[in-house]
Amino acid sequence: MRSIAIFALAGTLTMISACSQETWHLVSGKKGDAAEIRIDGDEGVANWSWGPDNFTVEVTVVKNGLAHETDASKQGDLVLELADGTHLEFSGPRTALVCQRGCESLHLPNAWLVSRD
Repeated sequence: MRSIAIFALAGTLTMISACSQETWHLVSGKKGDAAEIRIDGDEGVANWSWGPDNFTVEVTVVKNGLAHETDASKQGDLVLELADGTHLEFSGPRTALVCQRGCESLHLPNAWLVSRD
């Protein structure tokens, strides 16, 4: 009986933690730049194109200063790590971030619009 209660509690906690993950969607704020980053919890995928080439790279959240902010006008920051170890650093209001580091070398746009799905 005790083991059933433990399994039920573990299952409930797993479901709660899965449902509480935040999903963020960043898209290029400049026309002509096909780029987006979708983050679900602490992981996500970045997609962009440069010339004839298309890129898809997994990302991990290092720091998300946007996650608990409810006022869209407040400044926040977001740091992502690409699969190759490159860091992308963004800052600005929660709805419109500017890439401060890492984007230029990968031909990613600097201006990003942010939505919380």
